[in-house]
Amino acid sequence: MIFLVTKTLNLKQKEILRVLWNNEYPQAIKQKTFLEFEEYLNSLKDTNHTLIIDNNIIIGWYADFIRENERWFLMILASKFHGKGIGKLLLEKAKKKHTVLNGWVVTSNQHIKTNNQYYQSPIKFYKKLGFTIFENITMVSTSIKTIKIQFTR
Repeated sequence: MIFLVTKTLNLKQKEILRVLWNNEYPQAIKQKTFLEFEEYLNSLKDTNHTLIIDNNIIIGWYADFIRENERWFLMILASKFHGKGIGKLLLEKAKKKHTVLNGWVVTSNQHIKTNNQYYQSPIKFYKKLGFTIFENITMVSTSIKTIKIQFTR
């Protein structure tokens, strides 16, 4: 397994990540077009990407970035690689590098992914890794509700 760290993504990587996003996140936050995904990526500032590559295939993506003067992160890992310690490893590295990391987490397991399976909320995973859960700080967009999580060293 390779962890490719980069500040920029090429067009092929962006399209692979858009497909990964659409496969692993609920349909409600699907990135319908490449342009829509590109606009999302362009809205992020001071971005650090880590691509997780297994057998020359991108199976995961971690990124941290500045939004509203705070360091935020996102992480996606192909479902078949869940439970293997990859996400924990990525976050442990990020926690050493940054004193604060913020994220949004879907807490409901009632959302459907594009493969018609239910999305499994990672909230327990983040609690186990020492993130504070802010139940009262929410973001509601389209038909999905997320809550803020934060790691502070």
